[in-house]
Amino acid sequence: MIWFGFHPLWVDRRLRRAGVETTAECRGYSVSEDRYSTSFEFLDAEGFRTVYISPLLGCPVAASGEKVAIVYDPRKPERARTRRELRRRSPAWFSLGVLGAIELFFLCSMAAVFVYFDVW
Repeated sequence: MIWFGFHPLWVDRRLRRAGVETTAECRGYSVSEDRYSTSFEFLDAEGFRTVYISPLLGCPVAASGEKVAIVYDPRKPERARTRRELRRRSPAWFSLGVLGAIELFFLCSMAAVFVYFDVW
C-alpha cells in the first residue's frame, strides 16, 4: 500500500513544494500493452545528465526530440515529473483507494469470523 499508494503521492507533493524546474528533451517512448512510457534526459543543478522515464500512460507525454518542462527533486534527481504530469490527478489515488478497499474487506471479514466464533 505504501509503494503503490502513498509513495507516488508523497513524491508529487515534494516536487510541487521543493522541486527544481528545468528543460528536458524527450528521447522517445516505448509501448507496452497499448500504454506509453516516455523517456526524458535533462541536466540537474550540478550538471549531471539524468534520465527520467515516465510511468505507463494512455498516450506519450511528448514527441521524440520535443523540449518539455520537468520538475526534479534536488536531493534525488531521478525523482522527476513533467509539468504536465504534475498538473494531472495522480493515478496513485486510484491504487490507494483499491488497496484501502481490499484492506477494509479483509478487516471486516476477520471481524465477522471473530464474532461468529465468539473470540471477543
